[in-house]
Amino acid sequence: MPEAGDDADYADRIAATADAKRDAWQRTIDEMRAIAEELDADGWAVTTAGADHTAPEPPDAGPEGRYGLVHVVPGNVAEDVRDALSRAAGGDALDASGGAGRELDAFGRYEVFRKEVGNDVFQVTVLFDDDTETALLLAGSYELTYVEGLLRAAVERDAVYTHVQTLDGTTVASFRHEDPSLFFPNAEARVGGDREGDGGGGPE
Repeated sequence: MPEAGDDADYADRIAATADAKRDAWQRTIDEMRAIAEELDADGWAVTTAGADHTAPEPPDAGPEGRYGLVHVVPGNVAEDVRDALSRAAGGDALDASGGAGRELDAFGRYEVFRKEVGNDVFQVTVLFDDDTETALLLAGSYELTYVEGLLRAAVERDAVYTHVQTLDGTTVASFRHEDPSLFFPNAEARVGGDREGDGGGGPE
């Protein structure tokens, strides 16, 4: 039978872990805002989006083989993201069939700022559209426990995607990234280095 002291120690560890995650998330948001301020000062049109939830999605879990990091945002943030997409894509950010998000040619340049805290990744993805000087900043966090399937797909296909969707599952936009190592350092070592060329990952 566990001793009362053991229960107290366990509760303390849980509380400390929760505090560490909360602090790491706040630092992530602060970093996103600092980057946004620098870009704004340089004349860029900047949109920031902190995800309510971020999940690594392997091909066998996503709709129609979709894979990547999925950032779930509330409706008002989704509208901000759509505004940024319209600005960068010349008003053509949505399909004419009813507003379905699709993979965009805009925002071809990107940077990733990430930090691992315990078993969690805290990350800011900065997407640049140089032609219109529009920047979209996405902050999210996810557990490394669930990343293996996505990691393997990214290594095998030499690409990874960022997806933004709303709480009801509506896709706002998808972005293809040709360098998965920015998102997953040492990815090849983690999956054993087996690679098979394959396509897919984004919406049709």
